[in-house]
Amino acid sequence: MKLAEEYKVALVASALDYDSGGTQVTKGINMKNFHRCTFLIDVGTMTAANTTLKAYSGLADGNLTTELAFRYAYGGATSVWGSTGILSDVLAAETTVVAATGLPIVQATYTNYLLVVEVAAAIMDLANKHNWLSLEFTDAGGAAGLASIFAILEPRYTANRSATCFA
Repeated sequence: MKLAEEYKVALVASALDYDSGGTQVTKGINMKNFHRCTFLIDVGTMTAANTTLKAYSGLADGNLTTELAFRYAYGGATSVWGSTGILSDVLAAETTVVAATGLPIVQATYTNYLLVVEVAAAIMDLANKHNWLSLEFTDAGGAAGLASIFAILEPRYTANRSATCFA
């Protein structure tokens, strides 16, 4: 399968609950064999409040050691089954997030939107062996809803089968 030779595709979080304890962290991705990671995030049906998204590198899965800047773009319309907007697959202008600030996902604006986030391995703290990439969603007070997150990774070395990104 050509897809496995050119990209690694991984489900990072299914039904990540914005309302489960204030902060949710995705499964970490070991970036040592990859040039970049593009996350496809189904923001889902958010209610009540916003959440803030940050990217981190760390020494191991789940370590949130170094905040990372990242690029992102939203789809142009909602993506709800039965009423997907005709521009939901057209991305808005790409923007870069300041690492310390993160990206506030505004509940009143981006419910059920596609959010594309890209992180290059080159910006991670590789000098300190921070090969692991994780996303953190922080609930500032009352956010509820579920998100699904997929990662599409660009391998450093291609082969007819891709190795795991979770080890």
